[in-house]
Amino acid sequence: MTINTPRADFAAHQRNIGRLMSAGQDLFRTAEKTQEMALASVQTIGYRTAMMMQAMGDPVAMANPEFSLMGREKIEAAVESHQAIVSSFQTLMEGLLSWAAGQHHDNVKAAVELSTCRNPLDLLTIQQRYVYGTCINAANAGARLTQAMIRLSEAGLVPVHKVAAANAKRLASESR
Repeated sequence: MTINTPRADFAAHQRNIGRLMSAGQDLFRTAEKTQEMALASVQTIGYRTAMMMQAMGDPVAMANPEFSLMGREKIEAAVESHQAIVSSFQTLMEGLLSWAAGQHHDNVKAAVELSTCRNPLDLLTIQQRYVYGTCINAANAGARLTQAMIRLSEAGLVPVHKVAAANAKRLASESR
């Protein structure tokens, strides 16, 4: 199995703690951006709804470029968000494939060791190392995949957040 000394076990746990701490920071940043985007969206919707209410029944006012901008900027932000998610998805898949390859390696190693064990104590030792190594590898993969998923969602959120914040700021200055 890949981890079998106390020092290596400690190092693996330290790496996982570091990854989980980093994932927590990433999650906080993503939550903060989500909150900012939600507030900016509420402001933008309020300004645009008021503009639509004022323009109702007035064909000239309905020609306001803001009304056509709404749809175009949503499409542009969605495309940019999709591209960012696709780019980040590679990191997620690399982590998943790395974990699967590690598990395959451990399975093959355990099968070879089991085929050569000579007594029940060897069998128990091999099983114990296999289960322990599998648990450590799963924890490591879980920490990596958690961080990759948070970063993937943040990557998709950034373009939408940027547009929402810019709209709220622009519309607030125009309404004064």
